[in-house]
Amino acid sequence: MVNKKKFQKISLIVVGFAAIAVVAVFASVRSRLNLPQDAAGKNPEYIAETPKTWDVAFASSFGKDAPDFSVNDITGKAHKLSDYRGRNVVIVFWATWCPPCNLEIPHLIELRNMLGEDKLAILSISNEEPEHLKHFAESKGINYTVTSLGDSPLPEPFANVTSIPTSFFIDPEGKIKFAAVGLVPLADAKGIMNIEQ
Repeated sequence: MVNKKKFQKISLIVVGFAAIAVVAVFASVRSRLNLPQDAAGKNPEYIAETPKTWDVAFASSFGKDAPDFSVNDITGKAHKLSDYRGRNVVIVFWATWCPPCNLEIPHLIELRNMLGEDKLAILSISNEEPEHLKHFAESKGINYTVTSLGDSPLPEPFANVTSIPTSFFIDPEGKIKFAAVGLVPLADAKGIMNIEQ
């Protein structure tokens, strides 16, 4: 009888510690998704130093002209990168089966809602079939351009993307401002777009 009571107490203690650990993990993940609040005027090193759910990618291409390419959206319309000169462009490589990509969708939807099409273009590029992407985009309420790579060859550095999601931030002059691999939350995307070169 004594051993049974002792076992129950130990079990309760273990369950309590497990619950505390779970809460701590969720709090940690949540706090990482909300950084930074505002990075306006900060340099790229500031953005790269903040705790995040993504890593810097393709740093050697920062400040260089983004090479032109063309992809077709899920309605068959062609989108040429150079057609978006004069506004910021976010290019996101993703897939419907990718969990971090799906977590990033609400952030991109909100970014699209915040900035008009005259200020920002969002091109999401997947290698999946257009019809599948069309149904997926409709089900998720995606309000930005969804494209299917198909057989379209991409120039470097875009051709070198091996992990998804990967995002490139192109400035209005057509230069690569920043690139990241992983989930880029809304606050981080806004901060990156405000980086002064």
